[in-house]
Amino acid sequence: MNDSSGDSIECADAASQCVATDPLKQLSIACVIHSLDGGGAERVMAGLSGRLAARQHRVDLITLDDGARRRHQLSDAVRWIPLDVMSTDKRKIGWVERVTSLRRQIIQGEYDVVLSFCDSTNVLVLTATRGLRRCPRVVVSERSDPAHQSLGRVREWLRDRLYPRADAVVCLSDEVAATLHRRMNIHPVVIPSAVELPPPEYTQLRAASHAPTAVRLIAIGRLEPEKGFQRLLQALAGITQDGEAPAWTLRILGDGSELTALEAIARDGKIADRVEFSGWVDSVWPHLAEADVFVLPSLYEGFPSAMLEAMAGGLAVVAIDAGGGVRSAIRHGENGWLVENEATALASGLREILANPSLRAKLSTAAPQITNEFNWDTMVDAYERTLRG
Repeated sequence: MNDSSGDSIECADAASQCVATDPLKQLSIACVIHSLDGGGAERVMAGLSGRLAARQHRVDLITLDDGARRRHQLSDAVRWIPLDVMSTDKRKIGWVERVTSLRRQIIQGEYDVVLSFCDSTNVLVLTATRGLRRCPRVVVSERSDPAHQSLGRVREWLRDRLYPRADAVVCLSDEVAATLHRRMNIHPVVIPSAVELPPPEYTQLRAASHAPTAVRLIAIGRLEPEKGFQRLLQALAGITQDGEAPAWTLRILGDGSELTALEAIARDGKIADRVEFSGWVDSVWPHLAEADVFVLPSLYEGFPSAMLEAMAGGLAVVAIDAGGGVRSAIRHGENGWLVENEATALASGLREILANPSLRAKLSTAAPQITNEFNWDTMVDAYERTLRG
């Protein structure tokens, strides 16, 4: 496939010459993400690509890494293509090399549509597809909120100029759509993520969980500053030292750069014996089955998949109003307990949920209804419509 610069065209500037997406045909789709070695966005991409393949589309999943680590199950119907162009401490890969490798694969794949996930990868894809002779439809999915998460001056400049060239921009909430519209004068498609349903054995696991002598808290996420685990530990230390909380334990699932600092906070707050750092786990469900309350302390969120899975599993939820999908999911006092985005409000919410077993029971009973609002069929239908255009 030749894309020589002498007679190439740019997709956004010559849409009539781009690859058509007949509403009746099965599509050839390239799904692009940095890797499958991570959390929510990676899990959603793995699940979405498999479900699109199950609808008889030809789906390749292109990752920038070397494919050595995969934390999410991928359908056998999806062809996984690791490009091995991700920079590491030991091996630096330049921007031009990443663009060239991705562009080459898109040309060779002769795709009808390219679907990209996550901010930096979206910028890469939009750069790599510029000027192609055979131009696929390009859809980028923003998984966070640019109002809170900066890519740095150069890539922010590129994002603001390249997103309007996409055939469609997807985001997770009306709030993020407003941010993108204000900054880029585009009209994103809002497609919330789907909630994973508990596996068949979950009910038995939950029933077999021993009767607790303490309220069992759980939090899930990367151990990075934006996830707010520092203020969660400090809030628990404060209310415990004040004698304002009944017995509790906390299990944190996830790994990241903040582990040592968080362990120190727990020790300094004299709560280390109540806190368990469990690291990355293949499945959250056995851990959710042994918990009573899920806590979301994030500074900001795109769409908190872990919180929604906890709700699907029947846990009461205390959540910081971190924007994005949090506000879409939580109805305060009905299916969760929503508090302001500050440390003192988080502490107050924890006091309330720990001291009030009837509130915990009410919230845990209502929480699973979230699966009626955010399900896979609805999400895949929306993506399929957007990919077709």
